[in-house]
Amino acid sequence: MSVAALLAAALLFSGAPAGAAGVTGAAPWTGAWSTSPQRETGVTFADQTLRMLVHPTLGGSSVRIRLANTFGAADVTFDAVRVSRAARSGAADLVDGTTRTVTFRGRERVTVRTGTQVWSDPVPLAVAYGQDLAVDLFVTAGGDAAAITGHDAAQGTQFVAAGNQAGGGSAAFTGTVNSWFWLAGVDVRPAPAVAGSIVALGDSITDGAYTTWNGNDRWTDVLAARLQELPARRQHGVLNQGIGGNQILTDRTDCCGNGTSIAAVRREKDDVRGQTRAKYLILADGINDIGYHANGDALIAGISTIAENARRQGIRVIGATITPYGCDGGCFGAEQEATRQQVNAWIRSSPLFHGVADFDAVLRDPQNPSRVRAEYQADPLHPNIAGQRAMAESIDLRLFA
Repeated sequence: MSVAALLAAALLFSGAPAGAAGVTGAAPWTGAWSTSPQRETGVTFADQTLRMLVHPTLGGSSVRIRLANTFGAADVTFDAVRVSRAARSGAADLVDGTTRTVTFRGRERVTVRTGTQVWSDPVPLAVAYGQDLAVDLFVTAGGDAAAITGHDAAQGTQFVAAGNQAGGGSAAFTGTVNSWFWLAGVDVRPAPAVAGSIVALGDSITDGAYTTWNGNDRWTDVLAARLQELPARRQHGVLNQGIGGNQILTDRTDCCGNGTSIAAVRREKDDVRGQTRAKYLILADGINDIGYHANGDALIAGISTIAENARRQGIRVIGATITPYGCDGGCFGAEQEATRQQVNAWIRSSPLFHGVADFDAVLRDPQNPSRVRAEYQADPLHPNIAGQRAMAESIDLRLFA
């Protein structure tokens, strides 16, 4: 093992400050976890601390966090922000001795203006792949606005305490919520050879509907686990930018909890090109457009726009075929199925894509290809955990050079 690799490993598992690595030329920041901000209504926080758990897809010698107020109706102020290693998924307990103060340009207090986001200063906390992080936000102003920024489906329990409990014991966190609020990203300084991150842009299937609560077993999580088995030069972070009900072409406010679902053609600038060291995009969206009778040519044009924008920034684009949605009643009709087949045929053959993730071929019933195989169904639209795993395992890792 090289001296640089030994140093990175020592930093990772000792929890030593990252500053020493920075002096000798540490690896650049790389996206390890992210989620797509949404406009949330009907929930407020005032003089409360949120403890939110995230599951990074890369380890690193230090971390930084991103706070977003993309859709807030008012500026929001945090008087204390802390990050720690979480003792376990789905619980408010912290690993003793790992809590770190998070600063922003050297200050503990930060105000995030409406429509903006901020990155923290580097935090000297090492995290290994598989370790959850707990991020505490003490909200003092703006958390009770008519609209705030969050992500509606965290697929896990998040915690709330009265007053300033940032970095405090778990006993104070008696409240729970099912969404992430204001927390939009976590970057790490990984092993120097790690090349960057993979962004998965999609809908509720990517967001993890029907996956295990607190289980981190979305197809993106399984893909991240597969990548961890490769040499460091072929490892990547996997950033889940799925939103329930998402469409390529149309914004939605009528689906999936309290959050908006901004059209992929509008959010890709922030959710794909805006991610730290994004090197690949897996574009897995469009099934909801067909559900609302989108024209196949229009849907292809929207997908093309996203792919072209990503390519112009040097991101390699992998097209994911649209999965089946057939059943005895209330699912895709013949015209919608024809649109799905049209779009999938184009995805499989278009030179816009550097590769294809053929999720349709993986999930479809061989005897009835307009439907998801029974053993992979949570419902006629959404794959279950076995289906999510099959999707992830079908992706050719040679796509990620």
